[in-house]
Amino acid sequence: MTYVVITIKKILDLEAFREYADRVAPIIKRYGGQYVAVDKTPDVRSGDWPFVRTVIVAYPNIAAAQKWYDSPEYQEIIPIRKRGIDANIVMVRDPEEAGIDMDPRKSGA
Repeated sequence: MTYVVITIKKILDLEAFREYADRVAPIIKRYGGQYVAVDKTPDVRSGDWPFVRTVIVAYPNIAAAQKWYDSPEYQEIIPIRKRGIDANIVMVRDPEEAGIDMDPRKSGA
């Protein structure tokens, strides 16, 4: 499983953000993604969290997530995203897909 994590630092243009949100949802679904978390006020237990919204989308694997991001449909709305929000977007893989053994007695944990 791969997760696309979007941390929104600032909403720059509310109308552009709404347009982006409306347009991105069906593209995410088309490429096998599913929203698993959306939160404006996460429970921060340590450190600072300077974001106004956090979104996590799950994909079956890194290839599916990359295919979504690189798709012509998504590339077309990136200017709307950039006009609407200042955000970070990262893709993180679960330990199995990343080839990381989580057993602390073994290297790679």
